[in-house]
Amino acid sequence: MLNFSIVVILSLILISKNLILLNEETLILLCFVTFCWLGFNKLKDSLYADFETQRKEIETKFLESFEAIVSSLITNLKWQKLFPMLITNFGILEKQFTTLSSKMLEQVPAIQNQELQKTYSKKLSFTKRLEDQTGKVISLVLVKKIEKITFLKYFYSTKIKIATFQCSYKIALREYIETI
Repeated sequence: MLNFSIVVILSLILISKNLILLNEETLILLCFVTFCWLGFNKLKDSLYADFETQRKEIETKFLESFEAIVSSLITNLKWQKLFPMLITNFGILEKQFTTLSSKMLEQVPAIQNQELQKTYSKKLSFTKRLEDQTGKVISLVLVKKIEKITFLKYFYSTKIKIATFQCSYKIALREYIETI
């Protein structure tokens, strides 16, 4: 309070000597300074308490996040110490997998060609067997027809005794003997 009375007396002296002019701007400045000074003196404890609680909350959040980061780093280091080769093995496995997949992609057209070749070879072998069987059937049918024709010629020449058939029988018999 002593400081306030000294300031008031000093300002009155300065005003009376016309060193400080009392106009609207000075009065507004004086009111603003007084407001700030009274606000600081009366509200400083509550502002300090609010700032202190905010500081403590920020500090606890910072410590919690720091502890979480430290714990995650510790677990990461434990995993790296426990399985150091696992990381390199996964890297090697990834490289092997990429090379395998690229080689397989290169082989896909060849595999498809092989499958086509197998299919066509099966179809060709089926066609060949069918051709062989058809040839056998045709030859059997021709043999049966020739057998019937010769049997009929023999019948006509021996049983019915037609001269033309007897003559052709003898000619045919000579031809058979020559072929043997």
